[in-house]
Amino acid sequence: MNSLFFGYRKGLRDNWKTAFPNAQSGNDAANSLQSTLVWLDISAFENQDAAPWVASFLGQGRKVIVLTSSPNDEQAYRMMSIGASGYCHALAVASQLQEVADVVSKDGLWVGPGVLQRIICVANKVSSFRSNQPTINPALSVLTAKELEVAADVAVGLNNKEIAEKRFMSERTVKSHLTAIFHKLHLRDRVQLALLMNGVAFKTEQAS
Repeated sequence: MNSLFFGYRKGLRDNWKTAFPNAQSGNDAANSLQSTLVWLDISAFENQDAAPWVASFLGQGRKVIVLTSSPNDEQAYRMMSIGASGYCHALAVASQLQEVADVVSKDGLWVGPGVLQRIICVANKVSSFRSNQPTINPALSVLTAKELEVAADVAVGLNNKEIAEKRFMSERTVKSHLTAIFHKLHLRDRVQLALLMNGVAFKTEQAS
């Protein structure tokens, strides 16, 4: 998936060029329309609202990852809520940017632990309005006991390291369980898993 970086007045930051040698900047008007993944750097936006830019790119059928030199969970949550597929530091190392691109290109979402926890809190609030009678999602029956334990830990916001310590297993084993869980439940990432475990329906595509 081709990458277009937009918003940085000097074109491309060094870490962006390292991560994506063929990346284009927003000034490359002739070819940028071919890019389907937009990295929107809002570091210099100051008090300007970034939402219209996100909406504009989404309207062109592109996926948007918001970048900023001063990330915070409040802004991240807002950007994700209006349709961004990811949110991360503008100066993130090349390997992390590549990982973000890989997740988003597979229709997943990239969010930090703080934003994930907030999503989970919203899910819990939604669940609290439902019947007090416990219900078990039949889809979970395909999981092993260990996989179900890991899924439950993700549902309350634990990261891989915390799950490994709690379950007395290595982080590599946790990752292996998560890979199996995503495959069996046809999920793209831990955000969808957390929502599923908390009984909240979600959409995998943007509404048209």
